[in-house]
Amino acid sequence: MSPEAVCLTGAVRDVDPAYAIIRVDLDVKDDEARFTVRRIVWSEELAEAEVRRLQELNEEKGARYLWQYTRVDRRSPD
Repeated sequence: MSPEAVCLTGAVRDVDPAYAIIRVDLDVKDDEARFTVRRIVWSEELAEAEVRRLQELNEEKGARYLWQYTRVDRRSPD
């Protein structure tokens, strides 16, 4: 889902947009073990490029990679 599709309200003022790169192990039945967040990045372009790179690198290993728009809570200054 792209950031444009997300309703931005006051509830999300303290978050930043991010993109999760997700690995799906196709031969694993248990969902908790099947899905892994591989990495979080700050740009859609980087997410797309990393997914392409990982797909090419691991195409014979029974995994699929995809990216998903998400939000990350901002850290408060210590």
